[in-house]
Amino acid sequence: MMQLLNVLFFALWLSTTHSHHTFTSRTWPLLKNANWSSMLSQPTAFAVKAHAKLRNREKGYQPGSRCAKFVGMAYFEHIRNSRQQLCSTARPPSHRRLMDTNERVQKREVSEEDELASSVDCYTAPYVPVGLASKASISLCRSRNLVLNSCDFFAGKRKGSLTKKFPMPVRGAVRLACDMANTSELAQRSKELYWLQSVHHDVWWGNATRDDDAVRDACAPGSPSLVTTPTLFVMRDRHANYAHELEVVSMTFSFLGALDPQDVAQHGMQVVIVDQAPPTGFLETWARMSRPHRLRILAHDPFPPGTCFRSAYHVYTFAAGIGYNTNPDTIKCESPVTTGLSHWLRQLYDEGDAGLVAAASAEGLSGGAAALATAGPAAAAAGLGGLRPPTGGIVLKNVVWLSRRNLEMVRLLLDAALGWKAMRMVRNEDAVVAALVAAVQEWNAESCLLRRFDRAVQSEYERSLQTVHPVHLGPGTAAAEAAAKAARASRRATAAEYVEVQKQTQRPAGASAIATSKAVSQRRGLLQHVVETVGDLWRRAAAVAGWEAVDSGSRPMGLRRQLGQEDGGSSIDEHGNDEDEDSNVDAAAEEDEDAGAAEEGSEAGPMQSGGDSATSGSKLGNRTGAGQGTSTSTVNNSSTKPPYVVNGNTVMLDKLWETEAPDDECRRTNVLFRFVDGDFNDMAYHQQLKIIFRTGVLLGVHGAGLTHGFFMPPTQSAVLQLLGESFSKVTANNVFRNMAAGLGNYYEDVLYSGVDVDVGKLKEAVKRAMDYVSDKVMQAQRRSGSPLRLVLDDQNHFSLVVPSAGQCPRDNTTQAKMLSREKRK
Repeated sequence: MMQLLNVLFFALWLSTTHSHHTFTSRTWPLLKNANWSSMLSQPTAFAVKAHAKLRNREKGYQPGSRCAKFVGMAYFEHIRNSRQQLCSTARPPSHRRLMDTNERVQKREVSEEDELASSVDCYTAPYVPVGLASKASISLCRSRNLVLNSCDFFAGKRKGSLTKKFPMPVRGAVRLACDMANTSELAQRSKELYWLQSVHHDVWWGNATRDDDAVRDACAPGSPSLVTTPTLFVMRDRHANYAHELEVVSMTFSFLGALDPQDVAQHGMQVVIVDQAPPTGFLETWARMSRPHRLRILAHDPFPPGTCFRSAYHVYTFAAGIGYNTNPDTIKCESPVTTGLSHWLRQLYDEGDAGLVAAASAEGLSGGAAALATAGPAAAAAGLGGLRPPTGGIVLKNVVWLSRRNLEMVRLLLDAALGWKAMRMVRNEDAVVAALVAAVQEWNAESCLLRRFDRAVQSEYERSLQTVHPVHLGPGTAAAEAAAKAARASRRATAAEYVEVQKQTQRPAGASAIATSKAVSQRRGLLQHVVETVGDLWRRAAAVAGWEAVDSGSRPMGLRRQLGQEDGGSSIDEHGNDEDEDSNVDAAAEEDEDAGAAEEGSEAGPMQSGGDSATSGSKLGNRTGAGQGTSTSTVNNSSTKPPYVVNGNTVMLDKLWETEAPDDECRRTNVLFRFVDGDFNDMAYHQQLKIIFRTGVLLGVHGAGLTHGFFMPPTQSAVLQLLGESFSKVTANNVFRNMAAGLGNYYEDVLYSGVDVDVGKLKEAVKRAMDYVSDKVMQAQRRSGSPLRLVLDDQNHFSLVVPSAGQCPRDNTTQAKMLSREKRK
């Protein structure tokens, strides 16, 4: 009830708040229960969420001044304070910063003349210029009542291989109802305004003209040429480089997070690509940011002439954004902005917060519900709600090697690799892959779960040498098929006889001694019949396989002992088909299972290892005695189970690990790893991310692929950057150091000389990274408050799906009568 009240209060409070200070750390309790998918147009909330989690942890969060300025929440404040008004009317409008104009008109805060006036405000963000300092730039401008002629916008052509993608509008392509300042003059006048000297401002404002009449006609309320949806115009500097594409996305997140414009929060925004570079896979991310509006590529789909944009945002950044941070002074700084960006990116692709997913696994669930809570997010990732994976509880993380071999091979053939970038190749990549596979296998081999699995496999193999199943008799021969058929017929006959014996042995205590003696004799005869039947099967198998002749006396004595202890086969044949004829045995065992569950309590139901009929077979094997004699045997109908098994389909890991030998130094974790050779060059971006979302360790030579680290779970992941001696000092290497540190993830440089990686050093680094990821994932699971467990949800272990009590009210009295009637039958 309190959660519902919090959500309702939050919705009411949000609908009446318009300041860009909407979200603060104080409002975090209201955001805890928010629907994050519905808040993608409010990046501020994601940064506040990350900031609150950092502050609320045990060691707190107290960044230094440089960390706060360049990657902390003060980063947003610096953006807000950087505002420069570039376009104004003779009588400046009295508009409040970044408020929705239509809303203000309704409140009678502005006149109609002010409503149709234009304005341009531009912002930048703190960064340290390095490398191509003259090219590095960050800016976002917000324009109001801008009129665009798309065809004139693309009328000119620029020179240069890297700049030809930027449009060169002719005069009049961009029209405003205000006087535009000369950005080049402003940049030369003050060093603090150097960011205005960039191609971005030249494209939009270099040839912009004032045309009050055109703006008044196109932007009048009800005009067919008026676009009221907030529009984000994106100009990409490196369209084929994921690192620089993601940099622009990171600054879109940061600018919107700092300014928190209410028109975007309420209506979303349509993303429009305005550069003339061809489409690339990263456009999928822009398309997701544009939802529910469609992504528009202006060169492919121009707007009609004279289109007015009531509210537009123009973003551009290169080699300076928080997603491409080369600042050496922040490589140890955790960042609520970067962490918020990561959560926001994952949410764009419907991948929720890993911490919240872990906390969603609640106690008290069983069967399919427990499997859904434990591993349901993996099924939800498929886009289909309600799917239940067969097992839950194993956290399987990828170790992804980002291969550059195919890409660099093509570049070499084209003679297109220049400078230090030409050295980002690994000659001994096959040895690297083999070493990584070995590292993963060696790490997994130390797991208590896998060591127990290895022991169980060996035990089952040894048992199979003494227990004959039809599937072992050899495929494809008539004799084998006949033997299998005989085995099934024998089992059906045995089951029928067993049920009859059960009925007689369960007579009231006052039954005659003659009936009891008869039942005992029948039991002895039944066991003898089983032994002889299996003996026939053994001889047939020997004949089919061409073995040396054997008789019943030469059979291993272990076979007879095995028959006296456990079942000799499964109720499901080698093709996975249930045998309906075994239903009588199932029914005979049902009451015993109910009684066992009542004795054990709600958390300790019967162990269902392989189905009900398998349990019945075990009871059959527990009866002893063969041939003559007067001694009686005890029929043990209770099902034994290990102490770590709950409800027949759940393994409690802490209890399981208590059974490990004290001297067995295995790793007590439910985290395992698998190796992925990540040559992503021919994969769609969302397919790459499906792998990355499950990745714990990402490694590769310096390159754009390492920016996938932004999509990995913060505080639970690791990044290894392989650096050759020829480029180990390049400033751009700081991009991935800052990325990992900002997200609270593990980072390590793996240095090598020449063109061959030191595979021994690499293996040790990968194992350290896996140790870190495993520890952090285990800590997150512990914090969730739910016990660690493995859950099986298959055809034999599941919870029935029934209508809710609200849909179909239950009458306990009627149900009890029906149950009693069924039992009497």
